[in-house]
Amino acid sequence: MAFIEGNNLATIPNNRKRKFENKKVEDEEHKSQLSFTKRKLGLFNKVTELSVLCHAKTALIITSKDKKLYACGYPNVDTVLRHFLEGQQNPIDGEKQMMQKEEETVENLRVEYEVLQDQLKEEKKNLQVVTEAQKNSACIPSWWDDSIDDMSLESLQLFKTSLENLKLNLILSLDEKRIRSSFSTTTTNNQIIGL
Repeated sequence: MAFIEGNNLATIPNNRKRKFENKKVEDEEHKSQLSFTKRKLGLFNKVTELSVLCHAKTALIITSKDKKLYACGYPNVDTVLRHFLEGQQNPIDGEKQMMQKEEETVENLRVEYEVLQDQLKEEKKNLQVVTEAQKNSACIPSWWDDSIDDMSLESLQLFKTSLENLKLNLILSLDEKRIRSSFSTTTTNNQIIGL
């Protein structure tokens, strides 16, 4: 006789355990399904136990009356079946290759992370230098705040040339950083998708 257990191990507010409420299953189809489920779980437990205790590679496939497939295996069902059907000497080679690829990806991401951490430290140092310079130069006026009315023609031309050079340097630096950024993003995306 099969029984359905209802509310097993449920607790009531004063932390006492309730008694099991067993009901007799009258429907033969439901009784059969319940028996199948319990026995299937028992078999899966035995297969797992055999795999762990004996270091065996196991696979178990069960079909139900409904034509549903249930599988259990170690290291996994596909690997063991491939070994059985194709006669591979080492069924774990595919898994090792997959693990190596994952390890390479993790290592690449770790290296990239370290590079980004170094860049972050450098930027923080630069920020600190700029902040210190701003604090120290609070009493010294900035060169761009100086009046150009008192400058001679030669000084103005020299000042103009210096500003144009500064502009060119800024543009080149900005372009270089954009290229590095797009290259870094492309490299990262390629590593993520495995190219």
